[in-house]
Amino acid sequence: MRPDRRQSHLSSELLLDLLEGRLSPARRRATEAHLGEPCSACRRRLHAMAELTGRMRADRMEAVPESLSRAAIAAFAPQAGGAERAGASPWRRLVLAFDSLAQPLAAPARRAVGESRRLRFELEGLVLEIESDPESGDQCALRGRLHAREPELHRVEARVGDERARRWAESGGAFHFEGLPRGTCHVTVSGPEGRFETPPFET
Repeated sequence: MRPDRRQSHLSSELLLDLLEGRLSPARRRATEAHLGEPCSACRRRLHAMAELTGRMRADRMEAVPESLSRAAIAAFAPQAGGAERAGASPWRRLVLAFDSLAQPLAAPARRAVGESRRLRFELEGLVLEIESDPESGDQCALRGRLHAREPELHRVEARVGDERARRWAESGGAFHFEGLPRGTCHVTVSGPEGRFETPPFET
């Protein structure tokens, strides 16, 4: 786009092309000639756009580590025959390591958690902590934390009867479900560490 001498100011598009180095030599010379004329409005706009683009470049997110990208792609790449077919990464049963109903908490801890049931499941270095908290007579909330390498690449699913709820674990491994029906619950975890499920427990 050639600056038009009949126009009083250069367009924002042309100034941005100048800043980004996208102008041909002839267009660049014509644009710089205009900026060299007594046109303070165009110079002010050029400085403002340079400052803005500089802030935008400085605010860009850091690149995702290559190892994390590879792990994410490998974890969720489709598998031949479907993930549910026999022999395709079978579910492994987590082992119950702690249940506050079977191993009552000390009185101060019991007062702190109220009616919440606390469970801890483990297997091969993966640890799943769950707290079940009644919300009403027929609903409950589940909150917990997954301790695993790169927990944010794991999906947690809670299933009670026909109701299912899914969440991605946060970067620290935390997850939270609300409004689940009370009853027999199964929690499953799938991600780079494998596919795991808890034994059924009552919420």
